[in-house]
Amino acid sequence: MGTATTVLKTASVIFGALILLAALGASVVVSYYDEKIAEDCDDTVGTIGQAVGADEGQCQDAKDQRDTLDSLVPPLNVVGALLVITPIARSLLGRGRE
Repeated sequence: MGTATTVLKTASVIFGALILLAALGASVVVSYYDEKIAEDCDDTVGTIGQAVGADEGQCQDAKDQRDTLDSLVPPLNVVGALLVITPIARSLLGRGRE
């Protein structure tokens, strides 16, 4: 029982760390989208292109993708943190009982 528990706790910590890295990656991509949107869509030429449809909806698609990624970051952070903290906390609390 002890070995299986240790393996599960280790797997949980590793999986949680990977989820936290995914959240970090999503944050970096959101920042990249923000820069590109500001550079290509929010200037005068980009605004005119959107108004006349010359960009074929690319600016709106980029904004939608950015918003979707941005909405995923907080849940990923919470889940990743819980998967990392919970097994560590249980191990530390369990040592006090022994």
